[in-house]
Amino acid sequence: MPRVNLLKQIKADGGWVLRSIPRKVSGGYDWSALPDGRYYIEWYEAGKRRRETAGLTVAQAREAQRRKRHELEGRKLGVPGYGPPSEAPGAVPLASAVTQYLEHVETLKKPNTYRKYEAVLRRFSKHFEGRTLDAIPISDLNDYVVHLKRDAGMSANTVLHNTIIIAQFFKRQGRGGITRLLDLPERITTLPKEYRQEELDKFLKACDSFERALFYTFLLTGFREQEVMYLSWSDINLDLRTVRVTAKAQLGFYAKRWEEREVPIPLHLVEILEKHPRRESCQFVFPSPTGNREQHMLDHCKAVAKRAGLNAEQFDLKTFRSTYATRMLRAGFDVRTVQHWMGHKSLETTMRYLVPATEVYTKLDQIDIPGINEVRRSDVKPAAGARKSTGRESNRRKARRKLG
Repeated sequence: MPRVNLLKQIKADGGWVLRSIPRKVSGGYDWSALPDGRYYIEWYEAGKRRRETAGLTVAQAREAQRRKRHELEGRKLGVPGYGPPSEAPGAVPLASAVTQYLEHVETLKKPNTYRKYEAVLRRFSKHFEGRTLDAIPISDLNDYVVHLKRDAGMSANTVLHNTIIIAQFFKRQGRGGITRLLDLPERITTLPKEYRQEELDKFLKACDSFERALFYTFLLTGFREQEVMYLSWSDINLDLRTVRVTAKAQLGFYAKRWEEREVPIPLHLVEILEKHPRRESCQFVFPSPTGNREQHMLDHCKAVAKRAGLNAEQFDLKTFRSTYATRMLRAGFDVRTVQHWMGHKSLETTMRYLVPATEVYTKLDQIDIPGINEVRRSDVKPAAGARKSTGRESNRRKARRKLG
């Protein structure tokens, strides 16, 4: 019987690795020896090592191993229907290639990332339904880009985001570099939003004690919505004045890019959290009324804005994060430090928040530049009914006085 090995993909040392399933002393597989992950089968054919996904459970893995062994045995014996597999990746139906690729994404990426990839690639697969990869030329891909912009009504940045995901998919199928051949819209770089101080004063004044602690945490940590949602009391050290973003594997939560971080907090937030009540037998700092994680924080945000007499449509959770970043940079903290606090992958992302201050008009009006004050005085209109005399009129009055 041909040899087909079983492997398991697990997280180790900050990355994903494949490990052989350990065996017991008796010779059988020790299925519980490795942490949770996805199974793979591995075999050699024509001198090349090949791998395929084999599911998430032991039963799926053993069934995939059994089927592959029979397939290889049938091919070795020349049984009809067990011919060699196609070597051309382009001959694979697009829908099948997308499904297999999404299985890898589901294993390696976070759930939110997987959902984005799935939406983009399922839409792409439906548009080219019935086609194979090698039957989609660059001209058709350019037409699809136009379709996303014109017919689907996507913005330029959303079209670029879709194209990048599709290009990554094509690269995995052996067709790299397609973005260099496409006619893509220019990326629009927008300024990050920031709450003005008077808006924050009104907003926070309208909060109750729970909402006050919640939104001060958003404002003074720069945490993302999910990071606050899964924030546990074990993540907070009030003595050291720090809060941490940590994985909660049992709840399916992991830090973005799997990177945990620690952020210092000001004394004002420490005092607020010290007074914030802790629910018995509940790990969450901001639980729902039933004691689970609170999933309606955005609704709370808009309700507070409405009570404060502010435009609720202009209030969201992400703007607390961008307000935190711009204020930290303006306060003089270096970009590298703020990059770590924000959990950004690149320094360039953090530098987007190096934007000019918006509350500058009082200081601008106090600037005294030579010549400006004279111009301002000359621009002042005379009082109603008053008439400004000219030099010619003054000379005429003097002449009349001499003649008289």
